[in-house]
Parts: sequence; C-alpha cells; structure tokens
Amino acid sequence: MEEQQIIEEGESESLSAPEIYIEVAREGIEEMHRPSVSLFWSAIAAGFLISFSLVLKAALHVETNDIPAGHAIESLGYTIGFILVIYCRLQLFTENTITPVLPTIAVPSAKNIGNLSRVWGISLSANFIGTAIMALMFATTPIVTPETLDAMLYISNKVAEMSFMESLIKGLPSGLLIAALVWMRPSSGESFLGLIFLVTYVIAIGDFTHVVVGSCEIFLLAWTGEGAIGEMMLGNVLPTLIGNVIGGTVLFAVIAWAQIRRELKATVTKLREEADFEHTRI
Repeated sequence: MEEQQIIEEGESESLSAPEIYIEVAREGIEEMHRPSVSLFWSAIAAGFLISFSLVLKAALHVETNDIPAGHAIESLGYTIGFILVIYCRLQLFTENTITPVLPTIAVPSAKNIGNLSRVWGISLSANFIGTAIMALMFATTPIVTPETLDAMLYISNKVAEMSFMESLIKGLPSGLLIAALVWMRPSSGESFLGLIFLVTYVIAIGDFTHVVVGSCEIFLLAWTGEGAIGEMMLGNVLPTLIGNVIGGTVLFAVIAWAQIRRELKATVTKLREEADFEHTRI
C-alpha cells in the first residue's frame, strides 16, 4: 500500500484499518501534547457529567423496579453520562486506554511513554475528583430525591459487593467496548450517537464494571457511611481499573496494532512527523 493511500483522509465512506489507526492516533498525539492543567479541568468536568449515569439509572430504577423488564429499562439511563462526556470531548480515562496508546505503540519513545503516563495519571485522578465531588453533593444536599438516593445506594451496594476478581473480570468487557467505540468514531459519521448509546447500554445491561462510574458509586457509599473508602477502593475500584486497562489497552489497542503493523511503516513515519510537529508548535 502506498503511503499516500494510507495517510489520505479520503472521501470514501469506509475507512481502512490503517486509516482508522492514524485518525485515532492523531487524537492521542493531540491529547499527549495538551497542557496538564487543560487535561485536569477537562477530566474533572468528565467526572461531574459521568455521574449522571448513576443518577438517571437510579431514577429509572425507582419507576421500573417492580416490572419484569425493569433492569432493561433502567439500564437506558446509564448511557446519558457517556453521551454527555464523549460529545463534550472531555477527558474520560477509559477513552485514554486507547487514544494515546496507539501513537505510543507506533513510536515507543521515552517521551511518548512519559506523556502517556501523564495523560493517564491526570485523567484518572481528576475523574475521581469529579465523581467524589458529585457523590458528596448527592449524599449531603437535596439535589436528588430521597427515593432516587435510596436507589443510587442500592445500585452502588450491588457493585461494592463484588469480589476483587469479579470486579476485574467484569471490567474487561467495559474497557474493550469503550476502546471499540473510540475506534469506530472516525468512520461512524452521524451514527456515532447511536453507537455510544448501544455500546454503553451493553455495559449497563451486562452489569459490567466501569472504573469512573464505579468510583462515583464507591464515593457515595463512603460519604453516606455505608462503607470504608480505603477498603472499597482497593477491593473494587482497583480491580475494575485493572480490568478496564486490560480490556482497552491489551485486548484492543495492542491487537489493533498487531493486525495492521505490517502495513504501517509509512504510518509510523507519519505519526512521528506529526508528533514532532505538535511538540515544536507548543
């Protein structure tokens, strides 16, 4: 395949795997060269908005808990936080298990590895700050109704009751699915909203674990006195994080690289040039 064919942004509706790799990697390059303060505030905002997945799921739980299709209906509410975060282009950690990983795999330099670590560290910690603040508001103010709060605590306790290994295993599909969603973005066009809805609905109805939404649930239990935060972070959030990273980075990003690496000699050169350009521009 000629380099021009690989890097062309193209008029065709269907992008090839190398073209998708380039587009997602370009996003990763941009993220890795953003100032830390920008990443931090974007990730806090993502933590705020993703918390509404728990709120809406709980609100629907109140209305549908006593009907046979209750779980299927309440799972619809889980999608809202992801739609808000992704369409606002905010920093959600699980998206970053693939976007900055792809250029780092292509060009595994010390600079790229360092920037990848910076993006991961900032996005995860700031996501947690955002969900912790929102959970505190849910626990201490009348921002949600008592019935919705009770349902939020019920949902959160179900998550907290999972064992370390169960949380890790259930985190694998979430990481894989979010990575697949990011991979589909360049070629999805106007259907991307539907894809976000479908993918995150699968996460919800499958009772898979997501580290950022799960952190809101754990913080809510801690702020209401229903659990010890240290124990829950180690026993639930940590394994979920491991599962999400394995699913998004190991199972998806590395395989995405493996399937097209023989086609990407020209791509590696292109990504290196773009990374160098972004660095000199800043």
